[in-house]
Amino acid sequence: MSTLHDRLVKVYNRSLIAALFAALVSCEVGMKDQDKQPEGPLHRVVASKPVNIPVGSEVKGTYESIGIGELFELQQTGKVLLYDVRVPYFYQIDHIPGAINWPHTWYDEEVQKRDIEIQIAQNAGKKVVLYCFNLGCSEARNVAKKLTRRGYSLYVFSSGIDTWREAGLQLDR
Repeated sequence: MSTLHDRLVKVYNRSLIAALFAALVSCEVGMKDQDKQPEGPLHRVVASKPVNIPVGSEVKGTYESIGIGELFELQQTGKVLLYDVRVPYFYQIDHIPGAINWPHTWYDEEVQKRDIEIQIAQNAGKKVVLYCFNLGCSEARNVAKKLTRRGYSLYVFSSGIDTWREAGLQLDR
């Protein structure tokens, strides 16, 4: 019986090859989906009050990486607000249970709707985590950087859904 560590090492080796391909596909599909409007039960809308950030504001949050073990524990205990920043096509194929699809291509359109969701989660002691495909996928880090400018402190599951999948953990479809 292999350990989680053994599985992750195996996944890492495979993920390096897939990383560039996944990032390119995501960007290409994202550009095609850019003009699509959110639809269906996979899109969760939360009414919110916008957070006003003055021009030149020094409000800064932070983001750091989170590992699969810690994310799994948070996900199992309900102590995480989890965002999948891949485009809807990939989210509909599979995603980590409990994840909300917030495509990186819709960041500007949805950020004000997500403000209240993030604030409620953080006030409840939950960690906010973003993920995309794998280490080669920069979308989660890019969204995290934008959110830190809004003052949020959050986490990025950098190894992404590919590692979750390869570790044999549950996925929703």
